[in-house]
Amino acid sequence: MNAELSSQADQIDSLLAATLEVDDFIDLAGLRQSVVSVPFERPDLTTPVPPPAALPFPQQPVYVAPEAPTGLAASFGGRKRHAQEVTAARHAFEQAQHVWRQQLAAREEAERRAQDEHRQREVDRERALRAAQEEHEAMFLERRRAALETNVKLERLMMALQDREAWAVEEFLGIVLSNSVYPECFPVTHDFGFDGGSHELRLRVTIPHPSDLPAEKTFRYVKSTDSIVASPLSQKARKDRYAKAVADVAIRSVHEVFESDRERLVQTISLTVDTEGVDPATGHVVAPVLVELAVDRASFDPLDLANVEASATLQHLRAGVSKNPHELVPVVNSRGVRG
Repeated sequence: MNAELSSQADQIDSLLAATLEVDDFIDLAGLRQSVVSVPFERPDLTTPVPPPAALPFPQQPVYVAPEAPTGLAASFGGRKRHAQEVTAARHAFEQAQHVWRQQLAAREEAERRAQDEHRQREVDRERALRAAQEEHEAMFLERRRAALETNVKLERLMMALQDREAWAVEEFLGIVLSNSVYPECFPVTHDFGFDGGSHELRLRVTIPHPSDLPAEKTFRYVKSTDSIVASPLSQKARKDRYAKAVADVAIRSVHEVFESDRERLVQTISLTVDTEGVDPATGHVVAPVLVELAVDRASFDPLDLANVEASATLQHLRAGVSKNPHELVPVVNSRGVRG
């Protein structure tokens, strides 16, 4: 829990630094999609069902005649006993022959059933193979169609950007802002519009409510109660962290737009940073503006953001900044944004 808490704190404290480590430029041509045919690999369907193994034949019985008596045994009733033994032997042989023929018939029936089952499994396999091949081909065709559609839209977008059409600039900026990845513990949303006449981007950035940020400093285990107890973060530390995050987000948002826009489609940015919360006085949902800023490229490009404090940069750019963002005190000086 402490490791997660430390990781969240580091991510929130480095919102601006995180974006300086990457190039925000987006090469639209590199977004073209190509579809490579994936080989059909279903060995479970392309491999024929092995034929059933041959069943062993039952051993055929052999008649063994009783040995005839000789000498005195033949004179004292031996022939009679021999005749009885022959009769019994023939009877046993006939019984064995009968069982053998039944075994042969059973073997033949079992082989017939096995062959029928094999043929049916092959029919089922071939049917499933055809269906899988058709599905594979259909998926490839759908991917190719989707890629072609995407590429056509992309080409249209790039051509419109060359003509500096407002809708294309807005779509491009949507791609840029969607690429701005914030930590899970600090989600950010963007709402914007582009004025093609003035080349100005109106950008609204909504950040988490102060209560959504971690309020704990550390966790510790108390053996006597077998429980985990949180040590709260001081009110000052919470206020300072939130105020820094507000300033970082404002400067980061301007930086990402200007850095990604190498064609210089956007010349000025009119930006607000707000959050949504419930007004304790009215009970209504409000979105107090915490930062208001209007800035052009000429003022922003010379800044060395790797060595600045975002709050000081906002002051340098004459932005309107809340005196207490953590308490959702809205900006009262709107000098940073043109009306």
